[in-house]
Amino acid sequence: MAVATRIIILSALALHSPSALATEASGEERESSIAVIGLRGGFDSNPAGIQGAKGTPVVTTYATWDYLHGTLQDGYGLNLSLVETQYDPRALASARAHSLTLKHGFSLGDASALQSSLSVNNEQSWSRRKSSLAWRERLDHGIGPFRLFASGEARLTALNERNVFNLGDFLPRDENFGTLGLTAGAAWRSGETEIGLSFSASRVHYIEGVDYLGFRRDHNRLQPNLFFSTVLGGAAIEGSLSPFRAYFPEKEFDAVESLLYTAKLRLPYERFTLDLGSARTVEDTTLPFSVINVTTAHEAKLTARIDDDNAISLSARRKTDDYVGLDARSDQKGIGIDYQRSLSKGFTATASGAWRKTKETGLTPVTSFSVMLGLQKQLDLSRIGKPEKSGG
Repeated sequence: MAVATRIIILSALALHSPSALATEASGEERESSIAVIGLRGGFDSNPAGIQGAKGTPVVTTYATWDYLHGTLQDGYGLNLSLVETQYDPRALASARAHSLTLKHGFSLGDASALQSSLSVNNEQSWSRRKSSLAWRERLDHGIGPFRLFASGEARLTALNERNVFNLGDFLPRDENFGTLGLTAGAAWRSGETEIGLSFSASRVHYIEGVDYLGFRRDHNRLQPNLFFSTVLGGAAIEGSLSPFRAYFPEKEFDAVESLLYTAKLRLPYERFTLDLGSARTVEDTTLPFSVINVTTAHEAKLTARIDDDNAISLSARRKTDDYVGLDARSDQKGIGIDYQRSLSKGFTATASGAWRKTKETGLTPVTSFSVMLGLQKQLDLSRIGKPEKSGG
């Protein structure tokens, strides 16, 4: 197996807003530590989304831990998440999503801060295996209402993807590649509105030189990005536009050009909250004749809070994956309903049901459903206190 795959035995990650973890008062030391453990179980009629697959019981266990000492700008912490999903082994292999991120930040004066992070990730499903190791450095500097920032990233990735369009198997070996990237930008803030512009450039180099078909997949990526966020009358709005271009110096693949974007709206009204989201992003792939997969996702969710302890949500989602160069598309649509009840001592019970339709190029469309029950427990281990005085 690849070196990056051997390194990663650790687990899945969730970043939290820095404003929720800020130091409350000067001279006080804050330690935020939140852990969540949970179990979900039920039945899925076709978790693979391919014709002829069998239904199977599903059991998912998960645990997350978010720890921060101080603040993101001046402190250290970690984010850990472990997700394991078990199916009937006669129907489908187990899936996992593990990640760990270590973070450290320190101030370089009243207006500047340097943030460092080291993260390891491992994910596996019936059709995709990916492991990565990444190191990031980010520098922020404030000048009145303006914020200047620059960042660099180095990443090693081991990737193996099943060709679902002809129901093929995984590759005999992973594709291993390294990525070096730089980003610089500036943003302007007034009240709760921020507008900014950045530019990213990166180089992707495949360690084995050529892929299993003898093609060179090395390429360069250029990506300007315009972004904004604001709050209007209680509605939170954010979005971005990013013309993306990837070109291949060896000319063995055509250049990839796409307008990437994100758009989010959260609109609360009395006991209701409407969430709308849309995004177009790019992912790496190992499929033949395709290096980059353009993913487009849309979601709408309406949540009604019945009372302080009970809430119900209705959602609709669509996700398409376009494999550039292969002329193949994966299209998934779904609707779902979720019920959540808060219990005492940090426990939360959930019940959900979902219907899905999956269409892969060249294959017969497949519909499926799932029903799940769950229970989770949140542990707040945070503390706020004054630091101990050193002797002297």
